[in-house]
Amino acid sequence: MSSSCKIAIVGGGLAGLAAAHGLKAVGLQAEVFETAPALGEIGAAVNASPQAVKALRAIGVGDKVAAVAHSSPGIYTRNMQTGEYLEFNDRQKATERYGAPYYTFHRADLLDALAAGLDPSTIHLGHRLTAIEARGDRTILAFANGTKVEAEIVIAADGIRSVIRQALYGDDNPAYTGQMVWRALLNGADVPQDVLDPTGHVQWVGPGCHLLAYYIRGKKLVNIVTQEDTDKWVEEGWSTNGNPDEMRASFPNPEPRLEKLLSLVTACSKWGLFTRPLTQNWGRGRIQLIGDAAHAMLPNAGQGACQAFEDSYILARWLEACPDPAEAFANFRRVRIPRVHGVQRLSISNAKFKHMRDSAARKESIAKGTGSVHGNSDWVWGYDPIAEWDKEPSVPNAYAA
Repeated sequence: MSSSCKIAIVGGGLAGLAAAHGLKAVGLQAEVFETAPALGEIGAAVNASPQAVKALRAIGVGDKVAAVAHSSPGIYTRNMQTGEYLEFNDRQKATERYGAPYYTFHRADLLDALAAGLDPSTIHLGHRLTAIEARGDRTILAFANGTKVEAEIVIAADGIRSVIRQALYGDDNPAYTGQMVWRALLNGADVPQDVLDPTGHVQWVGPGCHLLAYYIRGKKLVNIVTQEDTDKWVEEGWSTNGNPDEMRASFPNPEPRLEKLLSLVTACSKWGLFTRPLTQNWGRGRIQLIGDAAHAMLPNAGQGACQAFEDSYILARWLEACPDPAEAFANFRRVRIPRVHGVQRLSISNAKFKHMRDSAARKESIAKGTGSVHGNSDWVWGYDPIAEWDKEPSVPNAYAA
């Protein structure tokens, strides 16, 4: 691929900026076009499991992201009503086993770290895409501010409501999953240490719901994110204001530590979880979708951003390897789609397990080793994008197509 190739990335979130770094790492430069007037990620926290950290290192931002990361010893899981210990997911052992740490970040910190390593002149803010037009080996991008850009390659990183996805494939009819999410941020100093003992990263599970609370920005903030089964229709999005009393009422009869944590919430947001069908429609010709634009998934495996980071590295490697962008993208889809579909299915199965209504059955399943609150993640975390970027992925039968 010629270093003079004109590449446009639509979307300046985590996926788009990571893709720009991936291209930079192989000697290619992209222009990034972002709708918002300033870079900023909605939502409080994001996780990066070991294989995603490897991808971030490979695109040249390992030191930058490590500087703003919080490394958790592991997730300590309790029964929501009784406080009984159920499981410990040891992330320090994961680091030793997989060769990279498991990080949590404030989204804004991670985005800033990614932006800091790019030439500011290549990031164009206030550019809301309104239309695309393919003209042979060129694509014309039209923006609401009147700007038109001609690109030889277009990478769509414009999120779950991707304009490019809609232009290529039409509406894909998102469906409400029957689950809604609450999110809140607390000052770390306001949360008694015993609430999040012993690891600072605690999960409570109960019938039809679960709640996670953990430190970010060192211990300056505590991020709370929950899911509950409900037939209420809640707007899809990250910014719907919620009522803290309504949030607390969603978790009746909490054990004392959880009750204390919830009592500290003075502001929260809520949204409904929607899914789109698992699809092969990730792009065509010289246009390639990545991240949520290609494969939005439920948050139950902590892999939404992680899979975008894998995308960014592997896409760059294929563009480096293939003189024809269409061939590069076809190969990218060939190796990425089976793995990402497997991760999407894992996310769905995790949600079902976490929300088991028979607490005794859940406990027995964990004790037997036949189930885990987090599902079987070995094949996800143990993947090496650097060594396996061009190989057919290994996906367990339970999550394969």
